[in-house]
Amino acid sequence: MTEEDSQQSFRGPIPIIVCCKTEQIGAGMIQSLKPEYDVVHFILNAENASREISSILRGEAPSTPNSHLGSRRYGMGEALRPRAIVSGGAHEDGIIERIGEELQRLLLHTQASPPTAPIRTKVPFLKANQTATMPPLGPEYGKKIVQRVKACLQKLEEEGKFDGTHGGVYLY
Repeated sequence: MTEEDSQQSFRGPIPIIVCCKTEQIGAGMIQSLKPEYDVVHFILNAENASREISSILRGEAPSTPNSHLGSRRYGMGEALRPRAIVSGGAHEDGIIERIGEELQRLLLHTQASPPTAPIRTKVPFLKANQTATMPPLGPEYGKKIVQRVKACLQKLEEEGKFDGTHGGVYLY
């Protein structure tokens, strides 16, 4: 089965990872992303994000997760591989790029020794477009963020960018 066949045969919620500064906002986001998306892991602390993400992309549970939100469906199977990483709007500029660089180093180091299964080293990162007009914090803010995230994820899926060969940062 080719990667394209595997991508086309995948059915069910699309697995993603979410990084956010509060569990309260994260919990609401996780619920609102359903049923189209399965947040397999939720990360509170951006400082640990690259280690947690690299473990998940290797099909392993992170050794010291900083949150217990998310479905925690980890594994190497194509159906479990996270297709994207979504960062909340409260992360300062540059954090996504830094996480991406650290993640690449960790994954490339892991691949230096024979891996048990192929590791997807490229995953699209989504971050908030800080120049877009947003409602004040509250219920409407959360709804608007989820609408923008879903639209961006849908566009990436339509463009075939969930195949493990596309990285980069995309604004929602």
